[in-house]
Amino acid sequence: MEHIINTCDILKIRYPSAKFVICGDFNEINTEELENALSLSQVVDFPTHNQSVLDEIVTDLSNQYLPPQPLPPVGKSTHLSILWTPIPTTTHHQPPIIRKYRPTPDSLIRGFGQWLVHYPWVEVLTVSEVDIKWENYSTTITQAYYHFFPEKSTTVHPSDMPWITTRIKKTH
Repeated sequence: MEHIINTCDILKIRYPSAKFVICGDFNEINTEELENALSLSQVVDFPTHNQSVLDEIVTDLSNQYLPPQPLPPVGKSTHLSILWTPIPTTTHHQPPIIRKYRPTPDSLIRGFGQWLVHYPWVEVLTVSEVDIKWENYSTTITQAYYHFFPEKSTTVHPSDMPWITTRIKKTH
């Protein structure tokens, strides 16, 4: 029993969202220590051999399954079989999300910087009103930004893990 508990502890550390189903013929074995140590529950509530519950399912997934059902023994076995069925679920289709971004690699930043330094700024320098100067400057810079840093888009699915990046998706 200690080996099973230690192994499950190691798995929980390595895989924090891990779930467990430990099942079998527990003749002469008390699963209470296992249940308490790992916060599991035994779900078989009917005798599987004569009047005793020898075949058990110990799990932390009991809320995702229907109660186990007894089935006739297989072959020459004297133990009942156990049917443990997942609760049917309906999945709601979540549409993908399209995210827009503007990549800024060094080459484009250098190109934008060169344009910025060499641009004559006539529409700003020849106007005397500050509001119009600002509007002209803002319009010119925005247009240049859109030109040098074109918009791209990527599709993200709501079910994607946070570490799934565009780069990872492109490699597969």
